[in-house]
Amino acid sequence: MNSSWKAALALLVLLTTSCGSFEPGKPMSMDEDDASREVEKIAFAIPDGFQFTQGVMYSEFVGQPAWSARFDAPKELDGPAVTAANPSYPPLQPATCGTATKTSWTSLGFSCEAEMLSMSRPAQGSRDPVSVVFTRGARGSSLYIYCAGH
Repeated sequence: MNSSWKAALALLVLLTTSCGSFEPGKPMSMDEDDASREVEKIAFAIPDGFQFTQGVMYSEFVGQPAWSARFDAPKELDGPAVTAANPSYPPLQPATCGTATKTSWTSLGFSCEAEMLSMSRPAQGSRDPVSVVFTRGARGSSLYIYCAGH
């Protein structure tokens, strides 16, 4: 095989493998490291006691993709702990099921609970819009974060 044929074959293999696994808009699972990086990018502090449970990122061709993550904690942890850990964000406010849900949170096991608090930070300068919901019920506390990306 001549070198130009080998180069063309290598390029074809590279394009096939990279494009074959990428579908714009399709949710991709995030692991704990992925979620930590994304939370750091938006300068949001996850209070001690909350553990990463699940996350999804929505693939895009360009820009920062949208993502959602869920963090769970024992029932003892509450919304004021989330607000206190994030003074640069608006405080959490009482919420209802209809006002607090994001479609992306459904895939993370979101359910309405007895106690629900939420906040949204609109896009500011280069910051992406962020929505946060805290729930507390019989199974414990959960923190859901959605970043719209750009």
